[in-house]
Amino acid sequence: MRNQILFLTLLLTCLLTMSNFSDGGGIALPAQEIAAIDKVRQDFNTAFSAGDIEAMGRLIAEEGVWMPPAEPQIKGKDAVKARYAKAFTEISSKMDLKPGEIQGCTDWAYMHGDFDRTDTLKAGGRTQRVAGHYLLILQKQPDGSWKISRDIWNVHLNP
Repeated sequence: MRNQILFLTLLLTCLLTMSNFSDGGGIALPAQEIAAIDKVRQDFNTAFSAGDIEAMGRLIAEEGVWMPPAEPQIKGKDAVKARYAKAFTEISSKMDLKPGEIQGCTDWAYMHGDFDRTDTLKAGGRTQRVAGHYLLILQKQPDGSWKISRDIWNVHLNP
């Protein structure tokens, strides 16, 4: 509970700070931080498309929370990895999180944009295209890397 209160306090502080900029922007992140955050997006695409659970795990903060549409939230890196492991036994996917807006506040950043995904059922080979919007909240780690702390998305089946 204490971690949730701290997270919400930091998020609210960041949002209030960003709202003070007349152009709608937030605190300008250095170019190398923007590139590092966008690399997380690119690595997510690669790991998801390869069905690589360990690579996915390297992108997730220990206390990460995934908020899939119409499902209960998933708390903790191990639980998120388990969800992906189950999904990857049933489908193979091609994920494309498209580049999106990146803004930050100290050790927190967010990125949002559109995604396209093609899922192929391993049993039967039926293919389904899924598209939607995503919001990633990332936290800078003590080693300077960025990891996904929250992943929130919606979907539009057969867009």
